[in-house]
This record gives sequence, C-alpha cells and structure tokens, in this order.
Amino acid sequence: MPVFKTSRHVVLSEERRRTLASRASAARKAAGLTQETLAHQAGVSAEHIRRIERGAGNPSLATLYALTDAMGIPLADLVPD
Repeated sequence: MPVFKTSRHVVLSEERRRTLASRASAARKAAGLTQETLAHQAGVSAEHIRRIERGAGNPSLATLYALTDAMGIPLADLVPD
C-alpha cells in the first residue's frame, strides 16, 4: 500500500481510509454508541468521528487508541492490514 506524504503529515491511502471508516462505524454501532457518545468517551469531537467514519479523517495513532479503548476493542479491529 502506498503512503502519501503532504508537507504537513503522512496521509492514509484512500483504500485504507475507506476500510478504517467502515470498521470504525461498524465497531461503534456494535458497541451501541452514538457518534457523540463515542466522541465524549474518547476525548475527541463528534465532527472528528464523523470525518473518520466518512473516510475523510486521518486519525493519529493516539486517536485510534482512544477510540478503541472507549469501545472496548483491540486496535487490530480497526486498523486495516
């Protein structure tokens, strides 16, 4: 998988963003959480959750850990292979 770099940071490929978006949304729903509740528990904005679930976000590793901790799942459940 290619990794794209901008002048500010590394950006996930479109395929990986789509996979992450799908997994994040499915995991949140399986945990019975709204986007707002997950955002509050993870310490991020609800808009950030929406961007991740649309495939428009480029979350940091710290954000991914915060999300998985809030949902009670391992990081491997979200991160594409």
